[in-house]
Amino acid sequence: MFESVCQATICLIACHGGPADHFATFAQHLPSELVNVEIYASGPALKKFEDRGISVKKTFSLDNISQDEEDALAEQIAKACAAYSVVITDVGHSFDIKLQNALARHAIHVLRLAYYDNPEPYVPGGYSKVATTVMLAAQGVIFANSNLASASIFQVPGKEIDFGSLRKIGIGYYPLDQAEKIARRRADEQSSIRQLLFSRNSIIENNQKVLVYFGGNNDEYYSKAFPAFLSLLAEGMQHADFSNLVLVIHQHPGAKAKNLDVNMTSEWINEYGKMKNAPKIIVSNFSTDDAQVVADAALYYQTSMGPQFVLAGIPTVQIGHETFQDILVKNHLSPSVTHVNQLVDVIGDLDHPKKEIQQAVILDSLGIRKNWLQIFKNAIGVNSTSIPQDGVVSGLQAKKINWRHFLSGSIIAISLLAIRFFKNIYTKFCKYLKIN
Repeated sequence: MFESVCQATICLIACHGGPADHFATFAQHLPSELVNVEIYASGPALKKFEDRGISVKKTFSLDNISQDEEDALAEQIAKACAAYSVVITDVGHSFDIKLQNALARHAIHVLRLAYYDNPEPYVPGGYSKVATTVMLAAQGVIFANSNLASASIFQVPGKEIDFGSLRKIGIGYYPLDQAEKIARRRADEQSSIRQLLFSRNSIIENNQKVLVYFGGNNDEYYSKAFPAFLSLLAEGMQHADFSNLVLVIHQHPGAKAKNLDVNMTSEWINEYGKMKNAPKIIVSNFSTDDAQVVADAALYYQTSMGPQFVLAGIPTVQIGHETFQDILVKNHLSPSVTHVNQLVDVIGDLDHPKKEIQQAVILDSLGIRKNWLQIFKNAIGVNSTSIPQDGVVSGLQAKKINWRHFLSGSIIAISLLAIRFFKNIYTKFCKYLKIN
């Protein structure tokens, strides 16, 4: 009985694949004797947990539902979460706003935290605007990048978020093991996956360079970044021969429902695909891991996976309508292509030997901490009864009602034991009187 009372129950709610990958690691590393972890997941997040063999308590869908249905779903989930010690949501989906507000109404004794998984202090395309509202609705914020706990975080360029007295903690986590796994697979499997890619798409091997464009899923990507990339590609063909390139468009999981970028790609192929210097363009049906393994270079505009590409040894190029000063660009780990001459130069440089990447630069920018798990446990009140100096109030402190529940449970248990004890004595005494 005392074990069940003392064990914390944590609920991790993920709508996006990125934070789901982090949550899966947390679930695997938190000590089961101290923490019972339950997962709620939707859409691309669900597949992340399934791929890693993580049990999901509740699945839900946000596709093609009305605002009223979203409201009702948020209320339903919040009521189900009232029994937990701590609930942590991600921050990138507008549903997270409704969820945090519903939790505040229906799970008033639960510590509500928001998890900011992106390593950047600002993310274009509406992410930061939504994340701002989610974080301010929560009781505390956990940043994957430990540097961000003390840095300026922006809701729009130039407008810093005022967190007030809201507690923040940076745990210093990034999926480095995933980058190492991709690097090993690139060494062992790149050739075989390349053969599979070529055979599926009837491409004859001619020592082509395989460039994988990792797409996004926001308004800025669809209206500016991806169209700019396609425009640069068409213009670049007038200055250089791209016919020995195989360009793989790898969609963001959330982009597949509407297929806006695939439709734009099809239009580009219809207009330019048969021209003399045109590359071979195909839409990926590989997993994200396999797409990284096969890539001779990774192209992107904005993705939290950028550091992973570089750590895995993939030559990486940012390309779009304007430069986004992310970790890779700021640290000269990736060029930023916004003009056709830059694109031509980058394509030409693919055959040249690459400089060895100074991993320490990336790790420092990601705010990596070796003791990230202990910091995370402290933040949720596991193995800690004190507030971290740089962090969020611990779960048991923020949720003092747990101690009242614990004491009440203990008193009830003792009372029941006492009743059973005296009942046995009374029964034996009555039998004694009958005998005598």
